Amino acid sequence: MVVLMAGGCAPPPAPPHNLPRTVAVLPPHNETGGPLPVAGSSLLERYAFDTRPVTVPDVLASEARLQLAYRGFTVVPDDVVAQATGNRPPASAEAAADIAKRAHLDGAALFIDLRRWNPDPPTEPRVVIVDLVVSLIDPSSARTLWTNHWSTRPVRTLGEATLGASDISAARAVMGAVLAPLGPEH
Repeated sequence: MVVLMAGGCAPPPAPPHNLPRTVAVLPPHNETGGPLPVAGSSLLERYAFDTRPVTVPDVLASEARLQLAYRGFTVVPDDVVAQATGNRPPASAEAAADIAKRAHLDGAALFIDLRRWNPDPPTEPRVVIVDLVVSLIDPSSARTLWTNHWSTRPVRTLGEATLGASDISAARAVMGAVLAPLGPEH
């Protein structure tokens, strides 16, 4: 169970009416200074099972794709974006526009700027402190079409027994909240 904690937040910005209905979710930019592993980083997972590490940015991108699809957007498949971008995360909205334009990705590009992700406490968190910004960018003009900010505040992760489960629950809640202004779920 995830509970979002409110705290002096402005209402989310309404998107423009002429927003493209096709979106390419680019790999998130991670400003936190750490790799933020969710799964696949233990010795057993890496060597015995040859599991690719999954990180919080991976989960955020996956949740963004799901949330956009639920809201009626056509989402460029992850493998198409990965191949076109070389899985390179853009460091800014301008870089996101440039990457999407050079890769000839359809529609708008979703840029996720992860600024803070701190589980508290770090082993069995009751909350995850999150700060991130999402922006829809027009690749042809490099213009920001819409943006929303989850300003630094906690996401409660009640009932989650592991750090990975808390990370996944918090990512789902935050992406659902920041993308909610783009329309109702279908």
